[in-house]
Amino acid sequence: MFSQSLLRLAPRTARAPIRIDDPPRDLSARTVIKGRSGIREVTIRDHKIISDGGLGFAGYDLGPGSPEILLAGLSSCVGHVYLIIAATMDIPLTSLEIDAKGSLDLRGLQPGSDLPPPKVEGIHYDVYLSSTAPAADIEKLHAHVEKSRDSLKMAKSKAKQTKTFLKKGKLEDQIKNRHKARAFKQKVQGRKVQRNKNGRKPIEVKEDVDEADLDVEQKDESDSESELDVDAVLGGEGVEEDEEEDEGSDLEDDDLEGLDDDEDGPISNEQHMADLKKLAEKDPEFYKYLQENDAELLGFGEDGAATAEDEDEDDEDDSEEDSDVEMEEAKSKKGKGKEVEKEIPVLTKEMLRGWQKTLLETKSIRTLTKLLLAFRSAASSGANETGEGQSYDIQSPAVFQKLITTTLKYTPVVLSHTVPFKENNGKYKLATSSKQYATAQRIIKSYFVSLQALLNSVSSSSGIPALAVSESAKLIPYVVGNRKVARGWLKMLLNLFDTAADEVRVAAFLALRKLAVASDHSVRESVIKGVYSTVLASARQTSLYTLPSLTLMKNAASELFLLPGKAEGELAYQLTFGYIRALAILLRKGVKEGSKDAFKAVYNWQFVHAIDFWATVLSASNDKEHVAQHGPSPLEQMLYPLIQVALGAIRLVPTARYYPLRFHLIRSLLRIVQRTGTFIPLASPLFEILDSPDLTKRSKSASLKPLDLEYYIRCPANYLKTRVYADGLAEELVYLLTDYYASLSTSIAFPELALPAIVSLKRHAKKTSNPKLGSQVKVLVEKIEANAKWIEERREKIEFAPNKRDQVNRFLQGEEVAKTPLGGYLRLQKKIRDQKRATLEKAAQGDAEDL
Repeated sequence: MFSQSLLRLAPRTARAPIRIDDPPRDLSARTVIKGRSGIREVTIRDHKIISDGGLGFAGYDLGPGSPEILLAGLSSCVGHVYLIIAATMDIPLTSLEIDAKGSLDLRGLQPGSDLPPPKVEGIHYDVYLSSTAPAADIEKLHAHVEKSRDSLKMAKSKAKQTKTFLKKGKLEDQIKNRHKARAFKQKVQGRKVQRNKNGRKPIEVKEDVDEADLDVEQKDESDSESELDVDAVLGGEGVEEDEEEDEGSDLEDDDLEGLDDDEDGPISNEQHMADLKKLAEKDPEFYKYLQENDAELLGFGEDGAATAEDEDEDDEDDSEEDSDVEMEEAKSKKGKGKEVEKEIPVLTKEMLRGWQKTLLETKSIRTLTKLLLAFRSAASSGANETGEGQSYDIQSPAVFQKLITTTLKYTPVVLSHTVPFKENNGKYKLATSSKQYATAQRIIKSYFVSLQALLNSVSSSSGIPALAVSESAKLIPYVVGNRKVARGWLKMLLNLFDTAADEVRVAAFLALRKLAVASDHSVRESVIKGVYSTVLASARQTSLYTLPSLTLMKNAASELFLLPGKAEGELAYQLTFGYIRALAILLRKGVKEGSKDAFKAVYNWQFVHAIDFWATVLSASNDKEHVAQHGPSPLEQMLYPLIQVALGAIRLVPTARYYPLRFHLIRSLLRIVQRTGTFIPLASPLFEILDSPDLTKRSKSASLKPLDLEYYIRCPANYLKTRVYADGLAEELVYLLTDYYASLSTSIAFPELALPAIVSLKRHAKKTSNPKLGSQVKVLVEKIEANAKWIEERREKIEFAPNKRDQVNRFLQGEEVAKTPLGGYLRLQKKIRDQKRATLEKAAQGDAEDL
């Protein structure tokens, strides 16, 4: 129902004159079918509508269907006609509702059906309105609307146009033209990526795959599809840009001319002290910085007012000097033809200290402009050796460092005073129609252009990038309103998140998360996609030195898919669905084609880390404690597809050389088992390794170093069928079996789950040729039997039947796994494993230093 005030506004706005010579209005709507989910994104001017089919009709019910949108358009049109005619008749409306209905028979789509093709039939609508006008006027209004409306006729004539379009054979030509345009666009984009140094190139798997291991029959190139671009399929395309922003999308600097203060004259000393008190409450971090580095700035006396007066005098002197120089230039040009060059002033500590005092006391935009001009000179000093275009000459490294710190620290303080904002759960609200906001946008543009130049010229070890990221994050209230600045800053943060040191990487992620929470749907989607593509790009190769940083990036990026809020949850589901579906596409291609390239698209580090990343996301969102407090997560439905993809990848190439990859995928699935309580049959792929000839037959001896399987997905050729590789497999196998059954050690069904494992392990302990493996298996059998007995003792005390699922789920709820017999054994094995890994890593680092 509409309020009376809103409906009374509609007739007034509808009184705009419609002239008889006005040309017809062109209408258009564009629909883009998303490749991963199949949803239809309809764009009408600046508005977007998501359309999708039902769950049983080639869709996932992510939005209204096309027939429903048709009814919505018809009902909206009828309502619009009522408003227009009511305005012309001066009839006030206090409420207006249109309820449109129709039917759709889909049986005509079935093969061999004699029924006509589906169409929306029986369209009718009911109008509910209330008004203070007499009943006779209301009847006239209905009559005029019935006479004037053409809503249903529009749909009918449009259908005739579509049939004519199909009969003339233009649909096929239109589709071909669109395919050609898309192929040309992809070709141009590929050339841009090759030229761009920071572009994401398609994955290049350097490891050769033995044809004997893959056991495939090579096919002709004409029969196979084109080479897979794994980056594009997995979602590593990076930050998407609007077509309108393809050219000139880089940030453009602002000359900052004409910026001045709205208020004239200095403030009183009492007012200044009150501002400092508010500053200590609002921004304690900045106030603490002033106490530690510039304590004298907090102790202004009567000289505070004089500072602003001196500043104004300096500005007047500068302007006079500028005019004198211009006059001299004009004279010289008329006379001797010589140009008089203006000398660039040298920035000193005294000048910088004066700016600091003025900014802290008066929050002067004029002084901030000078500071930003000096900041621009400092940022471009590395790339501009001639000094052309610089406003200040910075000769001292100490002044350079102080200038950078002052700009980064003081800019957010001044802007928050000039354009104040309110925060609510990470969202910001501020006045965007004021002159001060326009000034702030110019300052923001210049600030981030200089910041980009600065970050390109300094190293992460200098401490400047970490400070720059943390301080620039305070400007997010002003960044979210400028899409171009937001995208430019997003690219800077993603570059730091990818290449910088861990301290800067953490600061960049915190800024990215803050930007995602504060921004609208479009920028938030760009942030999440950009972070995910950055993780995938860093996951191409994994080594002793890159794995810790990569683990940090995966754990951080997973938090973006767990943001609270309904809109955030829906976006996370859509993206998760698309990315996991991309993994399934690669796996299906490998199973279906059986070619070397198809296998390489699955058996690589990017695919393995993608599985591990989504296991991290889904295990965190569906954690047992989290679900108990907040209810089921919308990502719960993605557990089954991810598990099936991982299990399918495990068995894609079941050879001994890819057992390390199998261990990686099993560890990822184990995380889901431990945190969500979901049962995954992981014992079977582990027992397959136990049955393999590598562990049942005697291996050849070799003088090779122990192989840390954490950093391999494919066994090196010289390690195959050696005792070193067999010992590594046995150790990892026993540990994963222990970890898997320990995760089930508090289950009421543990004795039944453990029985097949006990029988199989005892049989393998007898026939194995590896004595070390045999002893480890015997100990594991003892611990599993002890844990089964421990569960049986507690089952004897229960008084409910197995059909009482709620009580079954609460069995030993809250019991720590470490206190079970199998959990205690696992804790001891973890300590031994960590000590051995530390020794191997130390040895590997020593070898690298020797090289």
